[in-house]
Amino acid sequence: MIRFVELSKSFGSRTILNKISFEVRTGEILFILGTSGTGKSVLLKNLVGLLRPDSGQIWVDDQEISRYSEEQYLSIRRQIGMVFQQPALFDSLTVFENVAFGLRRLEKLLPDELSKRVIESLQLVHLHQLENRYPNELSYGQQKRVSIARTLALKPKVLLFDEPTTGLDPVTTTTVNELIFELSQKLKTTSIVVSHDMKCAIDIAHRIIVLDKGHIVDQGTPDELKKSEQELVKEFLREVLQTSQSAPTKEKLP
Repeated sequence: MIRFVELSKSFGSRTILNKISFEVRTGEILFILGTSGTGKSVLLKNLVGLLRPDSGQIWVDDQEISRYSEEQYLSIRRQIGMVFQQPALFDSLTVFENVAFGLRRLEKLLPDELSKRVIESLQLVHLHQLENRYPNELSYGQQKRVSIARTLALKPKVLLFDEPTTGLDPVTTTTVNELIFELSQKLKTTSIVVSHDMKCAIDIAHRIIVLDKGHIVDQGTPDELKKSEQELVKEFLREVLQTSQSAPTKEKLP
């Protein structure tokens, strides 16, 4: 569904991504792991046109999009929903109005249709009973889920998660992780998750890519990564494997 071909991006003299190539298969959950500053979030921003690559190609459904104009990118952004690291909710709006915000701007829906779409999106993240509350009445984990519902309301085919569990306690981290897995199964979306949390990746990913210093140092299924000889991967795994718990059963991809 998505292919990155020899993608490079620098800021001044600092190379963030150095000829990165990989593909994302339809319907899979792909985790991109790495330490801070390795280009994980930069990769996502190139995909949705918030940044543009210096060289290389980005393919989405057989379209090479890396040189698209801002206007051309609008159709791509309708297909690809991005959940940012911070919830970024409007404090003065209710949960319902926060989720409806993008729909009001981008789609012409009758009031009943809009309400149905919002409630359906909140049901998907198990928050439909809180639609009349304001963000400051919610926990941080609930705010994260509202931001996911806001993205889901536009019915994207691809979901991008930028460090979705940053700042969350272990229990809430597990809840958000399970939600990503659940949405993938229910909606049959393709999910790309940028993270530094190897445990989350092992629990729900179909495949994992590990970035370091602008390069892919290893990639594979969770079971394959557990056997990696790469020192960075071993570092990520060291603590995880000691406390590993049973993961949800993952469907095999075609």
